[in-house]
Formats: sequence, structure tokens, C-alpha cells
Amino acid sequence: MIWSYVKVHVLLRDQGRYRNRKNEIATNVLGVCPRDMRFTYVLPGWEGSAADGRVLRDALVRSDPLIVPKGKYFLVDAGYANSSGFLAPNRGVRYHLSEWSASGSKPQNFKELFNLRHSIARNVIERTFGLFKKRWAILRDASFFDVKTHVMIINACAILHNLIRVEQPNDPYLDEVDAEMRRVQHEVDDEDEMEDEDEENEMEDDGPNNDGGVNAVNENRIRTVQPTSEWTQFRNALARAMFIDYQIRQGHHGS
Repeated sequence: MIWSYVKVHVLLRDQGRYRNRKNEIATNVLGVCPRDMRFTYVLPGWEGSAADGRVLRDALVRSDPLIVPKGKYFLVDAGYANSSGFLAPNRGVRYHLSEWSASGSKPQNFKELFNLRHSIARNVIERTFGLFKKRWAILRDASFFDVKTHVMIINACAILHNLIRVEQPNDPYLDEVDAEMRRVQHEVDDEDEMEDEDEENEMEDDGPNNDGGVNAVNENRIRTVQPTSEWTQFRNALARAMFIDYQIRQGHHGS
């Protein structure tokens, strides 16, 4: 799961709401996809100034909701709260693949290993949005269309993207996207990490079933987002198990 910005044209009186942290007039687009790089959910339309967590909460309760089944979870970035159904990386620990590539060092503890593997798994949605915007120029720059029309265009492009992925899985644009991603030096965005402090794609199995009235699960799906100690413990247990296996594979028995 990831959010991205698409530049839009709005009236002067609305520009404040649509101005994002990059000082662009844009709509916030929430997107979800599995390994096949085909969108399973896209939600454009929210103002660029909207917090990621707010957009996610809306996605869970609207008439065409994002479905997060009980016992499943999505991988999300640090801009989202680590909560039932949404597994976020450890904050304050290196994360982006470019950071790992630049350092040339291996994970030193369970949090670093978890973040590295989380980043590798989430890279599919980064590539998907890169491909999505690479194909259609209207997703890279603002047009003369109003926001309502532009939102429909974004949705239409998502549908076409999925059809192309089915018919043309070896997309020539993807090589260009991967080359561009390798050239770009990602930086950890502190604003992402702090924005939803109080409040990130593919789906995985076996998360804890946190009913308890905090993250309500109705009709076998999650409807609210709120961090819990149980979910943090689940993430830590998963990360520790990964690190033990990693140490064994590296030959560090008993360390």
C-alpha cells in the first residue's frame, strides 16, 4: 500500500487545501497492489494536504471500501500507524533500499532486518506507481480538467493499467522505471514518520485477530485504524523470528 500525489488544477480559493508538503497543488492517491503489479484498490480525490491516515480511515468506511480481511494485513510505509491490518516499518531505523545499497552493510539487529525485508516487499507498489505515471503524462502534470474529472481520469488509467499488465506483463516501460528508481537517491522523509504519529503493498497472512473494541472488525473486515500494543508485539515477534532464521543461515549459531 502506498500514497502518491497527482497534480491537479483547482480554483484559487481551493489551492490551500490541495497544496501538499512539496508545495504542489495535487490530489492524494491511495493505491494497493499485490506482486503482479495490478491495482486492487485506488482512491484518488483527497486534497494534497490531507494526512495519509485520514485518507486511509476514509477508505475503510466509504461505500466502495478498501477490504482488509480479519487475520490479514497490508504492508504500509512509516507515514501510517502500525495497527491491526497495517504492518509498518520500525521508525528511526534505516529503511529505503538506497540507504542499504549506499551503506553496503548487513542488518545488525532484528529491527534492521525487518525494515530491509519490508522495504523489499513494498518495492512492488513503488514500481507500480512509477509505471503508472510513466505511461500517462496526465498523471505527471496538472491539466485543464477540474478535480472531479481528473479523479475519473485517474481511475480510468488504473483500469487500463491493469488490462495492460494482463496482456503485456513484460512491459518495456518497466525497465525505464527500474533504471530511474536506481538513479534516484531516496531520503527518509521525517514528515512521513511524524504525520500520523497519533493515528503503508501487498497482503500477508497470519496477523493477530485484534478484536478488543479498539480496531473493530465487522463482517470479517477491519473498519478502523489505531495502534495497539498487541500489534507492536506481533511485529516484534515476527521480526525476531526472521532475525533468528537469518543468523542461522549466516552461520551465527547461538549468537
